[in-house]
This record gives sequence, structure tokens and C-alpha cells, in this order.
Amino acid sequence: MANGPAGLPLADFIGALRAELRTAALGKDPELQFNVGPVTVEFTLMTHHEGGGKAGIRFWVVEAGASATAGKESTQKVTLALTPVTASGEPWQVADEVAERPS
Repeated sequence: MANGPAGLPLADFIGALRAELRTAALGKDPELQFNVGPVTVEFTLMTHHEGGGKAGIRFWVVEAGASATAGKESTQKVTLALTPVTASGEPWQVADEVAERPS
């Protein structure tokens, strides 16, 4: 594929998840806080094998039901269980509500 697979690079997907958790934490109410337990995320991952000068494998999160159409691509259903913690290893806490829906 000349422009690469349609989808979101895996690093961007994980970054967006981090941003959502960060937004929830910023609005926390000191009277009511929640520890975040394991976050389970399920998605379809496409691997794209590149040759030539940029040899390697790239990972893209694609829309559910997507299928590979080129010989150098394949899709897999992936489930990740992540337990968010702070930089010091403490449990991550989020608010009971946020002022506005993140964009």
C-alpha cells in the first residue's frame, strides 16, 4: 500500500487512552475519588511488513471487522489488560465527573 494501512498507529492508540485517563484525573473531586483498576482494551491490530530501505513491521489499530487485502498485511484480534499507575507507582485515581467531554 503506497500510503500505508488505514488506521491508527498503535502508539497513538495507547497515547489517546493515556490522555483520556489524564483528563479524568484532572477533574477529580477531593471528596470522591476512584482508583483505576485494570483497563481491558480489545481491538483489531493490522501488521504491515515493509521491505526495502524501511524494512520492519508496523502495527496499526484498525476499525472492527477490517481485513487485510495485501499479501504483506495480516490482522489479529488483540486484548490488552493495563493497570494504570502514577510515575511513582501509586494507583491512578480519577474523578467521579469531568467538567466537559474531552474532544
